[in-house]
Amino acid sequence: MSNGQKRSWLKADSSLLKAVDTMIPELSKLLISSIEKTLEDRVAIAFSGGLDSSLIAHIAKRSADVELFCCGTEKSEDIIYAEKAAGLLGLSLYKSTLSEQEILELYKKCHTIVPNDLLKVELLVPVYKVAEEAKKRDHSVLLFGSGSEELFVGYERYYRYKEEGKDLDAILQEEFKTLVNREIAWVKKVCYKLGLEARFPFYNQQLADFVFKIPLELRMEEKELKKGLLREAAKLLSLPDLMVQRKKRAMQYGSGVHKILLKHAKDLSK
Repeated sequence: MSNGQKRSWLKADSSLLKAVDTMIPELSKLLISSIEKTLEDRVAIAFSGGLDSSLIAHIAKRSADVELFCCGTEKSEDIIYAEKAAGLLGLSLYKSTLSEQEILELYKKCHTIVPNDLLKVELLVPVYKVAEEAKKRDHSVLLFGSGSEELFVGYERYYRYKEEGKDLDAILQEEFKTLVNREIAWVKKVCYKLGLEARFPFYNQQLADFVFKIPLELRMEEKELKKGLLREAAKLLSLPDLMVQRKKRAMQYGSGVHKILLKHAKDLSK
């Protein structure tokens, strides 16, 4: 990428623009390395058609036999995007359409494995289903995109923290560090229960060390789509625009799971 290439999201001064041109190729190399370190000859990927899972699949298919797994309610956003993205990537997609009853049953199974409140357990419902389907296809390793939000400032609340004057850099680094005790631990438990090993390409210390040295204002430049630097790296790595430009939706939202569980929240909390 040349310094003259326009980035509509980047409004920083010219010196920072030059910094971006220097760091994107290095970031791209680190992303390739981080992803490749989690691969076996054959891997499954929890896939939504979004930026994170698509980038993992795009790099992984170069050196591994890759299959994609997606679940959601009928006509859910993740199912629709996953079908389009898998087609562009030329990869096999195994999708599961979840009924309301199945979502409730999966929630109960997940709550048994990870007893916690609804908002934490709900993210494990699609995890359980894709892990179950991957196991049926004789996979032993399932890849997830956890860690990307903390590295590349992907959550809306991070922008709110910044406006409130909080030390966002410290918060991001702490949340990334403790993921292993929270989301990553929960996902691993669910996958282990189903006989799979969960791996997390973005949860890589070398990648984190590089990203956290990038000025926070650059990591936060793209407020609308968020994760502007990761999107730039994905472009450089030739990920199709459909996935580069897709706005972030957490798995439980994009799959339609959250909406169903919210309707039954009172019963589930008993």
